[in-house]
Amino acid sequence: MKKFLIFIVVLALAFLGYKLVFKKNKDAGEKPVPVAVGKPTAAFDQSVDVVLTSYYTLTDGFVNWDTAIVTTTAATLETALGHLKVDETQKDTVIYQTVLSTLDLAKINVATIKGSHDWTERRHALNDLSDNIRTILLAVKYDKAPVYWQECPMAFGEGQSGNWLSAKDAIVNPYLGNKDPKFGKTMLNCGETKMTIDFTKTDSTQVK
Repeated sequence: MKKFLIFIVVLALAFLGYKLVFKKNKDAGEKPVPVAVGKPTAAFDQSVDVVLTSYYTLTDGFVNWDTAIVTTTAATLETALGHLKVDETQKDTVIYQTVLSTLDLAKINVATIKGSHDWTERRHALNDLSDNIRTILLAVKYDKAPVYWQECPMAFGEGQSGNWLSAKDAIVNPYLGNKDPKFGKTMLNCGETKMTIDFTKTDSTQVK
C-alpha cells in the first residue's frame, strides 16, 4: 500500500512537471500579433496637402505682417481643415481618434487667427495650430514630403519660444518677421530646425 501511494505521488509530480514545462515552452513560442496600422488613403493625403499649402501661405502672411493675407488665408485653411478626410483613417482606431481630436483643436486655433486683430493673440494661436498640425502629420506618418519643425527661442519675449512648420529647412521666422517694431527684419532668420518629419524614405522621424 505504501509503495502504491509513493507511486501515485511520483506520477502526480511527474505530470505536474510536464504541464509546467509544456506551458513555459508554449508561452515562449507564442508571440503577440501586432495590430495592423492602416495606411491613409491617397484621398486623405491629398486633403493633407491642401491643408499644408494653406498653412504655409498663412505663415508667409505672418512673416510679412500682412493682415489681409493672414485673415484671408486663415479662412482658406479653415475650409481645408473642414474638408480633411478624417474618415479615411478609420482603419486604425488610434490614428482616427488622434486625428479627430487634434483636428478640432486646430479648427479653434485657425478661427482665432481669422477672428482676432491682435497680433500677439494671433501668434499664440499660430503656435498652437502648428503643434496640432504636427501631431496629425506624425500620427498618419505623412510621407509625401519632408516637413520641418522649427523654433524661435524668443517668439513671445526673451526665453519664450514659439514653433512653426516649414516646407524648407531654411529659417524664415513668422513670429518676428521682417517688420517687427523692435528688431525690424534683423531677426527674420532667427531660429533653428528642431525636427524633420520625414517618412518619405524611412518609417521614422529624424530628430535633432
